[in-house]
Amino acid sequence: MYCYGSTITCTRYPKFSIDGVQKILPRPYFKSKPSQKGYEILRTSMMQSFLQEVEKHVIHYLYNICEDQKLAKITLFQLELARHILPECLRLGNTFFSHMSVFGTLNKKDGEMPIHFDERDIISCIFHLGKVTRGGNTIYFDGDKPDDPGQNVYSVPFIHGTLQIGFFNKVLHGVQDWDGQRCGIQMNLKKDVLSHFVTYGTVHYDKYRLTGYPQGPIVYY
Repeated sequence: MYCYGSTITCTRYPKFSIDGVQKILPRPYFKSKPSQKGYEILRTSMMQSFLQEVEKHVIHYLYNICEDQKLAKITLFQLELARHILPECLRLGNTFFSHMSVFGTLNKKDGEMPIHFDERDIISCIFHLGKVTRGGNTIYFDGDKPDDPGQNVYSVPFIHGTLQIGFFNKVLHGVQDWDGQRCGIQMNLKKDVLSHFVTYGTVHYDKYRLTGYPQGPIVYY
């Protein structure tokens, strides 16, 4: 799996200190730091056109398809908030997405993806690429535990070019085993990254950004 954009997990640094308590700062993935190739690729006209097209589908889904309009309105507010308060270097360019992962199998004849929630996502989008000869469907369950997922209530066949949009933090899902080449590009907004800037603003992150995104045991005061 390859990750782009930003995260606030799986690390001990950088940190900031507030009221004597040290907390983790959001940070761009290494490939997404402004000096890296991944940052440049995400901001090419081709990638920005693709990401902005996905954004349009997300907005259409929330306005016109999502059955829970209360949740849709909250999510629309969060997406617009993210566009305005998340630093551009932590987003996928000029979009409200903060995270992108590329996963699956390329040049490989089999694969799997376990049943899970995307617990940290506010909303998720998956764009499918590839050609499978067997399986590969996205499957959804009505349970609340990955080790006891309940009944399979819905299945989306794998088709090259399919875009799935939904609240994957609220429904258990996985992928059938498959043969062939199957890749997914998942874009989302991470609620913990957004929550940081809602709570603390950019004052701590700006210190990290202005010192060149250093690595190592650094705490900002």
